[in-house]
Amino acid sequence: MSYLHAPDDLPRLPHLEPDQFWFILRASGQEQQLLTWVANLNDPGAEEEPNPGYDPMEWAQVSAKLQFAKFFERDHPMVEGARQALGLSPEELDALWQYGAG
Repeated sequence: MSYLHAPDDLPRLPHLEPDQFWFILRASGQEQQLLTWVANLNDPGAEEEPNPGYDPMEWAQVSAKLQFAKFFERDHPMVEGARQALGLSPEELDALWQYGAG
């Protein structure tokens, strides 16, 4: 995974501690949807209907980041993937991020 933009090219949003990150997910009602997205990455689906989102290597990276991160970066590829999976606009996630950092 590589960063979406060079760090100097973005307005800086603070890193979130794990409790802040999980707070914004829970407060916005997005926690279960995020966990479902992560689980889906590691589900090959049935033989007659394979899962197009199946990616065990991405699952390994994403699940490890969610479980063991010391902080979360707004511009991290996992965060961007989660944003897309949750159907949030960049502006919506930025607002949640700022609220969580509050």
